[in-house]
Amino acid sequence: MGKVAIVTDSSVSIPDEILNQYDIKLVPLVFNLDNKTYRDLIDIRTGDELFRLVDSSRNFPTTSAPPPGEYVEVYRSLADRTDGIFNVTMSSNLSMTFKSANQAKEEVQSELPNLKIEIFDSKTTVGAMGLMVVAAARAAAAGQDLTAIVKLGEKIRAKINYLFMMDTLSYLARSGRISKAAALAGNMLSMKPITEISTETGRPSVLARPRSKGKALQTLLDIMKERADTTKPIRLMIDHTGLVAEVEKLKETALNEFSCAEVLTCRYHPISSLIVGPGGVGLSFYSDN
Repeated sequence: MGKVAIVTDSSVSIPDEILNQYDIKLVPLVFNLDNKTYRDLIDIRTGDELFRLVDSSRNFPTTSAPPPGEYVEVYRSLADRTDGIFNVTMSSNLSMTFKSANQAKEEVQSELPNLKIEIFDSKTTVGAMGLMVVAAARAAAAGQDLTAIVKLGEKIRAKINYLFMMDTLSYLARSGRISKAAALAGNMLSMKPITEISTETGRPSVLARPRSKGKALQTLLDIMKERADTTKPIRLMIDHTGLVAEVEKLKETALNEFSCAEVLTCRYHPISSLIVGPGGVGLSFYSDN
């Protein structure tokens, strides 16, 4: 007893080998399309599979947080082998996952009052949340207690950056986040918006609107150069929805131009892929101590 278990939701971007190495538990998000319900990574395994499903339908999926019962099941399964659970959720300003996880916490702790459960609002998602979860998992594996892991999460959250590039605006339009006219105009101009989710607000905002993929990828690196503390090693996550060659070039450039403590690459999980659409790239980073 004493080991802290790590839980998160399937919006996260973490390489499978790290998920398996640290036994990180993923609670699946849910989406509905054409009167059918799908669980992320269970009923739909990849972003490409989801893109094919969406493109074959006149409708666009509606997404939802895992119901509290999903979290309850995970918490109960961990209770007999740990006395602490650190559950990292995507931003509470983007999803109801934080609320759902807390509802489950209240239910389980009424049954198991000695089980400590900390619900941590990452104020971000995908790659940036992934870096937080990986750091927490490594701290837990090293024997740090729940209090220390919470403080580590808070420290990383205060300085982490998450940027992403969209290759197409069509998915944003189909989801209702922008108008179809705006998406058509942006696509005709080859616009590749650079967006960030700041952990100060937990919401997305557009930083730049470069008009080619090459310029957009360079803009990601330029912003990283402006923000990163180059006197310290950088931890970097590059996640994507299909741009394997471009991601390898970004990784190579980052390794050449920055002092990188670690560079992870990962594909977005299916439901996260819906936000950026095909051909998207995310860049998450923070300066290590």
